[in-house]
Amino acid sequence: MTVTPNVENLLHGGRCLVGYTDKGEYVAGWPEVARESIRAINHLTHHGPIPAPTLYRVLGELKGVGHLLPQALSQLTRGLQKSLELYQVYDARDPVDSVLEATLLLNQATRKAAELGELLEAAQAAISEQGYHDEDDEDPTLFDDQVDS
Repeated sequence: MTVTPNVENLLHGGRCLVGYTDKGEYVAGWPEVARESIRAINHLTHHGPIPAPTLYRVLGELKGVGHLLPQALSQLTRGLQKSLELYQVYDARDPVDSVLEATLLLNQATRKAAELGELLEAAQAAISEQGYHDEDDEDPTLFDDQVDS
């Protein structure tokens, strides 16, 4: 008999998928951390101007969401489909129909996520050479760590 690991309790970097360890201890799961990260960005970015070099760095990280999310969604979709074979699934309607509907929607989300990554990367490229003059800076450079020779 093949033992299927309980994906809910697998740990990566000290966190699991749904927020509880195999001992029943609550730890914020990775999807919750991702949501809270976006929430923090929302709080931090509503205060005023954001210079292009700052946004460039932020977009450099956020575009990864669009590039990595399709893989995660595809794996979640395959896992859901496989669950029909391994578990005694019940649903108010036919479980195969509900998984098919979820699969179609997740496939659509996968395509949208990939497009998100492409758009964020394009936005980053659009501002890649922009800098700004600080009031006190007599010889500004695009990034603080670059010096003109």
